[in-house]
Amino acid sequence: MSQSNQPSGSRRRFLMYSSAAVGIGALGGVTGSLLWASNSSKFLTYVKGKQTAAFTKLSDEVLPTDGLELGMSFGDSIQRLVQAGVISPRKFKYVYKKRGGLPDWVETLFTQASSEPLTMSMQTAPYLLNLMWPLGVATKTQFNEKSKLNGPRVGSFASTGGWTLGEARNGGDYFNKISAIDLTAEQEATVLEAAENSFRPCCNNSTFFQDCNHGSALLGLYELAASQGASVDELYDLGRIANSFWYPGKYMEMAYYFQKIKNQPWDQVAAKTILDKKYSSISGWQKNVHQPMVEAGLLPGKQAAAGGSGCAV
Repeated sequence: MSQSNQPSGSRRRFLMYSSAAVGIGALGGVTGSLLWASNSSKFLTYVKGKQTAAFTKLSDEVLPTDGLELGMSFGDSIQRLVQAGVISPRKFKYVYKKRGGLPDWVETLFTQASSEPLTMSMQTAPYLLNLMWPLGVATKTQFNEKSKLNGPRVGSFASTGGWTLGEARNGGDYFNKISAIDLTAEQEATVLEAAENSFRPCCNNSTFFQDCNHGSALLGLYELAASQGASVDELYDLGRIANSFWYPGKYMEMAYYFQKIKNQPWDQVAAKTILDKKYSSISGWQKNVHQPMVEAGLLPGKQAAAGGSGCAV
């Protein structure tokens, strides 16, 4: 597979969502999710404009140009989603048609199993988000029976109502119903432990409460990796990588915070610490990362704390 050419609340809206998740128009949620987060990140723009050795080194650590290998492959999981109707290749291709089309490696996944290792980079991150998203929503597990999504309002969340690239009109129809990934009881326990302790800087919910596309995508990534033997610590490492590329501005700022205020190089901060609610939830990020940076005069201009409603890549 060549890839080089490549605050809390269940009813939060995606960037460019024009209505609540349960009432979105066709393709609205997914199309909105394809916007690249760095386009609206003042801090990332600032970093790119500085061109100093220190910032270049920091950027290379957090968002390396060649990306980072994830040590796992999709196997036949995407094929299983296609066969179950969770992914409609026709709809998927339509979304990307005006964006230059899908890379060959993505289209191949719809019809063939793949053992090629995945790489997360600025080029592949949007595609991986939209492939992992339905995996997280649809994969059947015992722990999802206790999920806050599991109930009569299952289709009203941004993760489920926002998934419109399946044969059904609402992704809630597929929640926790498809054997897309084979997990043992022990592997499920590993996924749950990591998911309950992994947060994302768009809300205050853990990955276990997958109420948006990023939450579902990270859960899907954890499930896929655990099924291929990843330990809980390895899942945290993968979560740090995924969140870095899905929230590049916030994670660059976080790396700068650890470097300047905590005197800790990014590669020496434990992935579990980074993903903790204290730093990676939106309220934790604002209070414990952004505000200290503002008070220390380390941000460009009078940069206000970023809001948490944008859930777009």
